[in-house]
Amino acid sequence: MANSEKGCCDVFYVDEDRVERVRKAMLAQDLIEEVVDMFKVLAHPTRVRILRALAAEELCVCDLSQVLGLSISATSHQLGAMRKMKLVRYRTEGKLAYYSLRDRFLVDLLEDGIRHLGAGDHR
Repeated sequence: MANSEKGCCDVFYVDEDRVERVRKAMLAQDLIEEVVDMFKVLAHPTRVRILRALAAEELCVCDLSQVLGLSISATSHQLGAMRKMKLVRYRTEGKLAYYSLRDRFLVDLLEDGIRHLGAGDHR
């Protein structure tokens, strides 16, 4: 079987013009690393659940821990990681800390992924 039938080139040839155009369009490495770090939030089930919960409503840590079925400590740990990623913010009201999303970017991406999987009705 020829390489081209396997999805590979049969000869080595580099189109320098294409390579140069694509190189110019590439992101800087530090920006790539920031994007990767931001998307890591979607690689953890608890953080995905937090995103969905906070997309519905601002919640205090106690309420959020009840929604998630986790301890306050575990919930706070995840929220701390998400604060470092600049995905959530909080405000205090008396002795309570209320969390909300900084913006809906990742929630919108998550919803697009759910629609793509055809799982919009699975909760």
